[in-house]
Amino acid sequence: MKIDILTLFPRMFDGFLTESIIKRAIDDKKALINIHNIRDYSTDKHKKVDDTPYGGGAGMVLMCQPIFDAVKDLSKKDTKIILMTPQGVIHNQKLAYNLKDNKHLIFICGHYEGFDERIRSIADMEISIGDFVLTGGELPSMVVVDSVVRLLDGVIEEESHEKDSFADDLLDYPTYTKPRNYEGLEVPDVLLSGHHENIEKWRQTERLIRTLERRPDLVQNKHGYFVAKDNHNKEILYMEYDKIKGFEMMPKNDAKREDVISVNKMILIKPSFVNKVIKLKIDKKMKSLYDKFNYLLTTEDEEGTAAVLDEAVRYRQFLINNYVAFLGEKYRDLILNKLQIMINELNIRQRLMGEIRENELSGKSR
Repeated sequence: MKIDILTLFPRMFDGFLTESIIKRAIDDKKALINIHNIRDYSTDKHKKVDDTPYGGGAGMVLMCQPIFDAVKDLSKKDTKIILMTPQGVIHNQKLAYNLKDNKHLIFICGHYEGFDERIRSIADMEISIGDFVLTGGELPSMVVVDSVVRLLDGVIEEESHEKDSFADDLLDYPTYTKPRNYEGLEVPDVLLSGHHENIEKWRQTERLIRTLERRPDLVQNKHGYFVAKDNHNKEILYMEYDKIKGFEMMPKNDAKREDVISVNKMILIKPSFVNKVIKLKIDKKMKSLYDKFNYLLTTEDEEGTAAVLDEAVRYRQFLINNYVAFLGEKYRDLILNKLQIMINELNIRQRLMGEIRENELSGKSR
């Protein structure tokens, strides 16, 4: 990936480019990062890049000419131009994953009181790192670049960023190292057990608990859209719908036991767990329907056929209304198609039995 950053303060990036993972990515030729001084593109003899705002007001505003010329000089066919501004979409992990697939990114770092509004016309998207104002776009650009570069193939182990906080809307689990006991603070026994399945279960549980304690907003229903669009052709670059964040279920309680707490309602928030629970419910119901269906194939039970047909129709609609949003497309289509085939067969069988009954009645009447 090639990254060009336009800034008025190039030296701010010296440490950023020569330390840690960013330096390793550059050395390994996974990323090429160039810093460009906006003043180098100024046509003013004093290298002036800002001026007072029309209509009056405090501060100085970045001018169009240097930035337009810089972008024109650096852009290629596959370049995405990003303007760092507090008015942009809030950066997050999913947006970082989206940006990593681009071959060339140009970041424009604003400064002073702002930039000429017409500069927005050459940007593909605008990004902010939060609802606060900094002196310029340099630090935010470093944040976004770091979040993107570390996701590039070969920069860090893929497993490391797949389990990052926010990768699936959950915070990361707690980690420990030697010594086992430090000033009375113990490492959890499960991490020393060597039982990998139990360790994984513990980690996933801790992720859920930590998220609910520290960032409940990540798992609560937000009922809204987050959209990042291309400024030019209005194409949606990234969209997230936050309405469905959990699957509600009513667990069966054992009234005979006194050593358990009854639970009236549970909300499952881990997508993979939700998927497993729903599949178990569907598979159990489908087995019951298939058993009834196969029995009816060996009988001429008209009432039974009508009852199972009604049950299959109602269950298919129930799936569409309640479970479809939580299921993968392949499994969803498979189950709905199986139910439709069963419904079609029962309809045919019901019609044939009705015709047989009518023929028998007409024969008796003669």
